[in-house]
Amino acid sequence: MRTLLMALFAAFCLATTTTSSIAADERDFTVVNRTGYTIRFIGVNAPGDNNFNENELNGLMAEGGTVDIKFGKGDKGCTWNMVIAWEGYNDAVIFKDMDLCKISKVTLRYDGATKVTSYVWE
Repeated sequence: MRTLLMALFAAFCLATTTTSSIAADERDFTVVNRTGYTIRFIGVNAPGDNNFNENELNGLMAEGGTVDIKFGKGDKGCTWNMVIAWEGYNDAVIFKDMDLCKISKVTLRYDGATKVTSYVWE
């Protein structure tokens, strides 16, 4: 009986590990807001598609907040563009040609002295 329980447990662990690795897309990534401002919009599109109408946020993203960006099976390619827009401002910034096959985390930063938004990736 103990051997059967051990075998069932091992099979469960293997199935769980296999399922989660299949479900994750290598382009999935996390965005961290370290800009000092609230973000109202994050859009991710393939190069050449400049219609950023799908917001990855379900509301506002405060300083220090995070959001996980997930890709569907129909999405193709590693290179993507990302648009960020802030609450209370009409300005937006676009980051082009991000290789999301190499990026798992994007930390957004804003330098008030230079008025430049940048990101650090892991």
